[in-house]
Amino acid sequence: MAVVDLGSITRAAREQHITQPALTRSIQNMEDRIGGPLLIRNSRSITPTEAGDVLYRYAQLIIRQAEFAVRDVTAISRGEQGHVHIGIGSLFAPSLIRHIIPDVTERFPGLHLRITEGFFEDLVNAMRRGDIDVIVSNFPPDVVPPDVTLKPLFSVGTEFVAGAAHPLAQLDHVTTSALQQADWAIVKHPHIVSFIESFFARSSLPPPSVAVETSSLSTLKDLVLTGRFVAMLPRLWMEEEIASGEICVLRRDGGTLVREAGLILRSSQTQRPPIAGVIPVIERSCVNWHAALPPENRK
Repeated sequence: MAVVDLGSITRAAREQHITQPALTRSIQNMEDRIGGPLLIRNSRSITPTEAGDVLYRYAQLIIRQAEFAVRDVTAISRGEQGHVHIGIGSLFAPSLIRHIIPDVTERFPGLHLRITEGFFEDLVNAMRRGDIDVIVSNFPPDVVPPDVTLKPLFSVGTEFVAGAAHPLAQLDHVTTSALQQADWAIVKHPHIVSFIESFFARSSLPPPSVAVETSSLSTLKDLVLTGRFVAMLPRLWMEEEIASGEICVLRRDGGTLVREAGLILRSSQTQRPPIAGVIPVIERSCVNWHAALPPENRK
C-alpha cells in the first residue's frame, strides 16, 4: 500500500522503517506467489498493474478490518458493543436519521456509532475502502461496482419544482420542452447529471442550461425558493414549503420520478459481528419509516 500511495519503493521503505532491498524482496515474493507482476516500474514513478490494484483494494479492507477487530474486541471487553460506521444518502438523511439512530441505540446501548451523510458515489467509495460498514441511500440508475450489493427496501419520489414566483409555477401543465428551456440549479453528482441528461434525451432534447451548481440539497432548496430556478428535489426536503405554497411541484409529462432505495453492502466480505447485528435493525427501521410517510411521499 505504501508503494502505491507514494509511487516509490524508496519513499515507501523510508516510511515503513525498513530497508529498500527488504521491501523489494517482499514485493518480489508476493509476485512469485501470485504468478505475475503487481507493479509497473518506470523512471518517474511506480503504479499498480490490474492485479496490483485489486490487491491494493483488498489490502485496504484487510487493514481496516484488522483495526476494527482490535477496536471491537477492546470495546466488548469494556462492556461496550463495538463500532459501526453508517453512511446515509443526502436525499433523505434529515428525515431518516431521526428514525434509524434511536432504533439502533435503543437496541445496542453500548454501540459506538459514526454517521456520514453524503451522495451515493462518495459513500460507496468509502465503503469499498472499508471506511463505511453499511449505507442507506437511493440507488443510482447506472451499474454499481461488482463488489457492492443493493438491497431494495423502498422507493423515493423526486419532483421537478420551482419557487412560487417562477413563471412555470403559474402553469397547470408544464411540458418537458418548457422544463428544458428553464434555468436550472442542480446538485452536480454523476448519477444526477446522468439521470437529467437521459430524461431529456428520451424527448430528443439536449440537457437544460445549468445556471447554478451546488453540493448541498439544502442550498438547492434555497435556490428554488428564490423563484429563479427549476430543480429536482425529493418531497422529503420540501413538504412544509409545498404546503405553504412557497414551492410548486411542476406537473411534467410522465409524473413523479421514482428511484429505488435501501441498504448498500459490501458483497465480497463477511460482516463484522457488530454490523451483522445492526443491519436487521436498520432494515426494519427503514421499512417502518417509509410506511409512516404520507401517501404522496410513498411512490
